[in-house]
Amino acid sequence: MSTVPSNHPYYKELEIASIAVMRTSILTKELSDSIATTQKSGTHTKDDKSPVTIGDYASQAIINHAIKLNFPEDEIVGEEDAEVLRKDNAEGKDLSAKVLEIISDVQSQTSQYNDRLGKLENEAEIYDSIDLGNSQGGSKGRFWALDPIDGTKGFLRGDQFAVCLALIEDGKVVLGVIGCPNLPATVISNEEMSGTKGGLFSAVRGVGSFYSNLFDKQDFTPLAEQEKIKMTQHTSPESLKVVEGVEKGHSSHSTQSQIKDKLGFNNETVSKQTINLDSQVKYCVLAKGQADVYLRLPISDTYREKIWDHAAGNILVYESGGLVGDIHGNELNFGNGRHLNSQGVVAGNKSVFKKVIEAVGDVLQA
Repeated sequence: MSTVPSNHPYYKELEIASIAVMRTSILTKELSDSIATTQKSGTHTKDDKSPVTIGDYASQAIINHAIKLNFPEDEIVGEEDAEVLRKDNAEGKDLSAKVLEIISDVQSQTSQYNDRLGKLENEAEIYDSIDLGNSQGGSKGRFWALDPIDGTKGFLRGDQFAVCLALIEDGKVVLGVIGCPNLPATVISNEEMSGTKGGLFSAVRGVGSFYSNLFDKQDFTPLAEQEKIKMTQHTSPESLKVVEGVEKGHSSHSTQSQIKDKLGFNNETVSKQTINLDSQVKYCVLAKGQADVYLRLPISDTYREKIWDHAAGNILVYESGGLVGDIHGNELNFGNGRHLNSQGVVAGNKSVFKKVIEAVGDVLQA
């Protein structure tokens, strides 16, 4: 089966997820461009010092509201809660006003979606919608995993970030949608990227992975009219490309360098074969066949990934002909709660995945 007919069990889920991600991609793109230009307000700091923007709150509020409206029995595992917004102080009031303003603006811009996504009319509705993301997940039943803005530092730089939404049933990802507002159509290396910016990536279990332009359409495009994407099956060190994160604090770049060396990469060309991108954009580049391997090696033995950071990308790679696992090659378990009970993440095309896992094992055991 290559398309999702209207009677497919996930047709409505795909439509709602797609237009919700499209709406929030418009909002987050405008905000990212504004922040990158002015480098001014719109940020507060969590205890862990990672920046969180009003875009996170607005994006989560919009998507949670759409899910609850259309699938009232479904739970949501979301990254944010409304505690800061609810505070009766200057910060809470200021942030709340900004969130309401940008939500109202994008709802007006995309009024054709209001009948399906609903409208958030006031701050109280926004708080309640954000707090719908309090599910603990688990191995039974059906829930959504949402990262309202994945790649916050890329977002603040005006670089790569993504809006990521996945549907999980009994611990398995069955649908994923990723909006990449700043991703060019063609990615060759860190220095060479070209084409229209903005990609929408979708995957449905057993159906495939698909790509379409994020901003050139006014409504949901059936998968039959989207581009079906496939991973390449390169295996030689000369032809392989690796995607990694930008931030050294998120993965061990030194360990990843040793793994590329173990795989036979040439020291003189390895930098051209390594593409550094924030967020689940990395999975999208992989699924589109523009890279072959994704390395995210653990920075500590105790660190565990959040499920919303990988769920949508996971199904996108599987459905495009790739494999995803932990550092031992085991499948990621999305039924373990809000975290993955595994170390690191490695992805690759089916032809090279085993070889990459072997190299990971050799380096980590050395």
